[in-house]
Amino acid sequence: MASDKIHTHKRKNSHLFNEQSTSGSSIRTDYDISMDNLEMENMVPPPIGRTTSIPSVPMVSTSRIDLENQDHTLGNPESSESWDDWYLTKKFGQNKRLRTTIYSILGILIAYIIVLLIISLSSSKGSNNGNSSGSHKPNIQQNGIKRDKSFDIEDVMKGNFMIDKKNFHFIEPPYTFESHDMDPGLYMTTITNNDGTRFLAKQLFDEMFEKDLGSNKFEYQEHEYVVDTIKVNFALDRLIFATEKIADFRHSSTANYWIKDVTTGIIKPISPYFDSEQPVRLSYAYFSPAYNFIYFVMDNNLYFQDISAEHAPVKVTSDGSQDIMNAKTDWVYEEEVLADDKAIWWAPDDSKFIFAKFNDTDVDSYTFPRYTTNQQYPPLSEIRYPTPSRANPTVELFFYNIGGNTIYNVNMDQKSMKEIILYDAQWLGPKNFLFKITDRFSKKLFVKVFNTDKEELLNTREYNTEEFNGWVEKTKNIFVVPPSEKIKRIDYGYVDTHQDNDGYNHLFYYKSPFASEGQQLTKGEWEITGSGVVGYELETDTIYFTANCYNPMSQNLFAVRLEGDPINELVTLQNPSEKHSFYDYQISSSSRYAVMEYLGPSLPFYAAGTLTNLFSLEDAKNHDVLVLSNEVRREDITNNYNLPITTFKSMTLDDGVSVDYIEIKPATMNVKRKYPLLINVYGGPGSQTFTAKSGISLEQAVVSSLDAIVLQIEPRGTGGKGWKFRSWASGALGYWEPRDITEVTKKFINENAPHINEENVAIWGWSYGGFSTLKTVEFDKGETFKYAIAVAPVTNWLYYDSIYTERYMGNVDANIEKYIEISRLNDVSSFNNMKRFLLLHGTADDNVHIQNTYEFTDRLNIAGIRNYDMHIFPDSDHSIRYHNAQNIIYKKLYYWIEEAFNGLLEKVNH
Repeated sequence: MASDKIHTHKRKNSHLFNEQSTSGSSIRTDYDISMDNLEMENMVPPPIGRTTSIPSVPMVSTSRIDLENQDHTLGNPESSESWDDWYLTKKFGQNKRLRTTIYSILGILIAYIIVLLIISLSSSKGSNNGNSSGSHKPNIQQNGIKRDKSFDIEDVMKGNFMIDKKNFHFIEPPYTFESHDMDPGLYMTTITNNDGTRFLAKQLFDEMFEKDLGSNKFEYQEHEYVVDTIKVNFALDRLIFATEKIADFRHSSTANYWIKDVTTGIIKPISPYFDSEQPVRLSYAYFSPAYNFIYFVMDNNLYFQDISAEHAPVKVTSDGSQDIMNAKTDWVYEEEVLADDKAIWWAPDDSKFIFAKFNDTDVDSYTFPRYTTNQQYPPLSEIRYPTPSRANPTVELFFYNIGGNTIYNVNMDQKSMKEIILYDAQWLGPKNFLFKITDRFSKKLFVKVFNTDKEELLNTREYNTEEFNGWVEKTKNIFVVPPSEKIKRIDYGYVDTHQDNDGYNHLFYYKSPFASEGQQLTKGEWEITGSGVVGYELETDTIYFTANCYNPMSQNLFAVRLEGDPINELVTLQNPSEKHSFYDYQISSSSRYAVMEYLGPSLPFYAAGTLTNLFSLEDAKNHDVLVLSNEVRREDITNNYNLPITTFKSMTLDDGVSVDYIEIKPATMNVKRKYPLLINVYGGPGSQTFTAKSGISLEQAVVSSLDAIVLQIEPRGTGGKGWKFRSWASGALGYWEPRDITEVTKKFINENAPHINEENVAIWGWSYGGFSTLKTVEFDKGETFKYAIAVAPVTNWLYYDSIYTERYMGNVDANIEKYIEISRLNDVSSFNNMKRFLLLHGTADDNVHIQNTYEFTDRLNIAGIRNYDMHIFPDSDHSIRYHNAQNIIYKKLYYWIEEAFNGLLEKVNH
């Protein structure tokens, strides 16, 4: 990682690993296919099926996995001879008497060693506190041999639970298919053999169709480049490559970008300099939706060029600078609002586009040193980082008409608000552009439509979220519904996701761009989840979407019709009795084909084919579909390991509120012993961290190898259960999380008292989870929790970014007491009652600044509190993976927990 670059990763779920591994990586529109130039030292292998925003994990190739799992035989590879047989035969020939003598001597030595080990273990057992019910017996014997089919963090880090997934991504057409017959199911994949890796375009309709798009390596001016990301146009005659990609923040990066003419094989660098032969570093480069143009950003200025590259690029802006970003998000918009590095929206016919300009001139800077640069004076990195009550970036929208080569400042109608936040934007056909803005505190939402023909702005609808004690958060993308002669729909409409009168997020159909009232399509005490709308079938006028209708922790596919008879009747496509199943889908333009991702609670399974054959895991296995996941690996994991038992539960608290939690237990339980208890928390407002997705990560390793029980608790304020449950967090970050977490833990211990070692109860979390952990310790005062781990925690919300914090806590001036009394760590004396706790943080954390941890430890020092350990990771960001840090931190967490449960971390005596 370059010393002047900052890496960041998503705050939510940040203690978990990536959701999958692929033999390359799963193909996306901006498809990361890098296999050879990954920074392997900075990654760790993933467990199965978890979503996260923490660092990527080592992509162990299939060939490497196969090699490591082979039974190696020396000498004759065809022989089934064991190694010792082979060695003795080689050493002493066919002298069987001599061999028998040697075997006898070896047998006596082995028996002697076993006797010594038994004596040693018995002695150790007798001296281990002398209390079989109160002391922890790890799942690893003294000689280091694991108990049958158990696993530990080393197994996880080695990638033993990775399930390879074939690369697959639909290539989007420049228009919506009107019928299934028009949809060939065109997709891109890769093939790797002795000649290397190549990109292929294939079809689900015609299995014989295949077009070779070229290698993932190419030479240019005597230098070899390896492709990091690739984009393919629908005509399959142009590719956009990225090479030498360096991450900036969560979604942003810089790279060299190239365009390839597939027919001629010619590759040229994409550059603002016409006919330039030298690659330059760009923020991004993409195709326009109809594939007529490529557009890119360099030095925060926007350019576009016709796809043939026969004409010089058009420079749309010239004022780009460190503080002025055109068509590119700044740090806080990338992190908290648009969740993207792009801020440009093309009309579907490529006739025009609108882009956002962000001005950070008045935003305060946060700086931190880079220590690992071998310089006498560490250089400083700087980012514009707004904090509560301080200046936010300003935003403007600009309309560019390609035919007229004109640019126009869109009037966003900000007169009623001094400061606004741009939350979403989408074209509704080629003439109308919809966007959403809120006030600074994300309380009032305004939906506006700009008509480009009349250059007129209309305010179509607005919401005041304070009516349900809520807030505006990152919105799900609206889904555009095209006109249809068949049902006499003459205008574009759209489907949006927002709260209904009962306080649940549901689908609403707006029949025109200017409609002020939407027709509610879904209803019930459940919510739209995931991406929301995942597909639309024009032939039947049907919307496909994902929701947690069966259970708050589940996600399944459903359908609803927009028009016709019957309308708005929820179509259940999966078995309601599987209430804890979790699915995700990618659906082709006509909804004829799909990629199904079964993500839990069993091991993940991936397949592509006709949508009607992929409604469930059972359907996929009973039909002729393209299986994308490595089924041999799935079987190996099931056969080779006793996976922990995971159950999904809820608990009614004393005030009547029901809280969901996950219980993870060892595969086999001893009813006569007491088990340590580890609590895993996140708890961020509106988040859903613990669902029915399967996962094998730190928690599962602790359960399997340390013989512990793990609870993952979703306190009130989290998402998926409606605004009545979510709104508890409003104005009260840090209040309900510790109370709910403590009460669930206490009730669980009481209900399972014969099986819980109350002296070995620990709690841990990362980022917001670190905050929840520390606030829980502060509240509990050592009564329930004896050990704690906080990774990259917020300790004072006045130090965190303004848009996220003020969304929940409001105006600092009006709510300063809540900021100080509720949402800050105040009572450090509670930590003196712990047996031991652990703090970990990266010095280059651009998200949750290490200032939080440093100030907290200073207060511990002032109070004379010494019963804690601390691990600082130089130059690591929020993901903590720089210079092998991710490998270190997960082992640090695991072995620290092991030592705690074995009584090796004693409280410092005062």
